[in-house]
Amino acid sequence: MYSIRHVFRRAFASKCPLCDLSAQGEQLCAGCLNDILRSLHQRPRCAQCAGALVSEASTGCAGCLRNRPAFTHTVTAMTYAYPSALVIRALKERGQLAQATLCAHLLDRSIKSHPRYLPPLAALVPIPSGRSSLLHRGFNPAAEIARALSALLHVPLRQSWLARAREADLQKSLDACARRENVKGVFACPERLPRVWIGVVDDVLTSGSTMHAASQALLGAGACGVVALVAARTPWKETEDASVNTYAQRKSST
Repeated sequence: MYSIRHVFRRAFASKCPLCDLSAQGEQLCAGCLNDILRSLHQRPRCAQCAGALVSEASTGCAGCLRNRPAFTHTVTAMTYAYPSALVIRALKERGQLAQATLCAHLLDRSIKSHPRYLPPLAALVPIPSGRSSLLHRGFNPAAEIARALSALLHVPLRQSWLARAREADLQKSLDACARRENVKGVFACPERLPRVWIGVVDDVLTSGSTMHAASQALLGAGACGVVALVAARTPWKETEDASVNTYAQRKSST
């Protein structure tokens, strides 16, 4: 159910959250949407982790072939680089919850236009935030995206199916191997799950270690399979922060 305020916001013109030009309520303008889609589709992607591939002929990325993730597919709405990363930062760093709805709409678009077969999902499960992140932000970005996506896909949200079993160190400064070790045993399922396919929702996927650990917990509790649904995927062998910080500095100086 949508509130009357939400209905009015969606019906009338407003500003694009990226460039401030006119856009339909809570959505991107045509130019920014085109920029995001062009960045997303400019290179072929690994079906399993959505990492960029060298060519269309590749069957999968080297990382997935070397360390097979517990999730079978990844669908992403954006590449985590300018301008898409500004949406994620507005949500995670400035608490602009409307950006979670925007992420859900973009993710819904990617799911419905996905070129490969996706198994039917019986539930959506967000990646649980760590205690320190919840205390800092006051909300879980993945859960906010999952809540909006649940309404769009008409797939039930099951937040109770996945919980934090322990706290882990922040992943940001760790390499891929350290990330996998850091999140081992972090997640647990408090109940036995039905034999169904689950869509696990997160804001950003980098190495895939967090998604892998969550998927292992769900599969161990009885789930049939896991599809990763992420708002943004970090670029392959690129530093996503450089272009975003350059843009932010340029904008502040104008």
